[in-house]
Amino acid sequence: MTASTVAARPAARFEHSAHFYGDDHEFLAGVVPFVREGLAADDAVVVVEPARRLTLLREALADDAAAVQFHDMAAVGANPARILAVWQEIVAQQVAAGRTLRGVGEPAFVGRREPELLECHLHELLLNHAFDSGAPWRLLCPYDEQGLPPAVCDGARATHPAWSGATGQVHGPAVPGTAVQAAFSAPLPAPPRTPQRGRSYRTGDLPAVRQLVAENARSWGLSGERVEALVLAASELATNSVRHGGGEGALSAWRDFGGGVLEFTDGGHLTDPLAGRRAPSKDLAGGRGLYLVNQLCDLVQLRSSPAGTTVRVTTWL
Repeated sequence: MTASTVAARPAARFEHSAHFYGDDHEFLAGVVPFVREGLAADDAVVVVEPARRLTLLREALADDAAAVQFHDMAAVGANPARILAVWQEIVAQQVAAGRTLRGVGEPAFVGRREPELLECHLHELLLNHAFDSGAPWRLLCPYDEQGLPPAVCDGARATHPAWSGATGQVHGPAVPGTAVQAAFSAPLPAPPRTPQRGRSYRTGDLPAVRQLVAENARSWGLSGERVEALVLAASELATNSVRHGGGEGALSAWRDFGGGVLEFTDGGHLTDPLAGRRAPSKDLAGGRGLYLVNQLCDLVQLRSSPAGTTVRVTTWL
């Protein structure tokens, strides 16, 4: 059975696949047929790609491009932790309209920094966790094998049950549910150097935490709204530590990968790996503060296990 035949049949559940390409021709050879098959089946087709890939696809699709929704991944998914909510909203819209969705999304695009690529890997795992039991739809995730580190592409083969490339299509084993918890509970990479400034905090210390964050933000060259956004995010995270992390936490700050980094740690255990990634609703208890942090910060890295919780936020300078 050809890859085209497989992609053309109706989706029975969420189908999450990767397409590995080495150049523009291989990118288009994998994505254009996938898009056109969706249009022929009257699927809603949504493409979330970096700007250069969007231009390539529009040109290759010609008149068919008018029937496709295009979004810039570098904008809507600048922080990889925001991407899942984008797909959540798109899926809900199409289900309400009675249409099947076919999506193309390239979260791990060339130019991402190392910490962003690490979060793209977790994001790909969480897509399976978030959508496996919901409405059927398809998502194809292109990966640039020439431009990305080999470890990133190897990781993509572990987060997608099927993948294609120049040599055809491969169906691998299902992604085990334990992979999500393993990635979510794994410690973040250690800071490259001793943090510049840090402090512990308890109830009553939040004003001092906000002041320390503002001082760091200004020392990194931030000003105005960017300082305010970082202080608001820090306030949410420190408040979460006090309320849900055993009444206390610790804050560290440093610079890394061209960004200013704040890290909040506490003794709490967050069991929901999707916390802060789904748009808040009346049915969701909690997660609103973390969702706000994801909207405010350029990069958010959250890990939690019985040993405690770490939230690392980065603002690119």
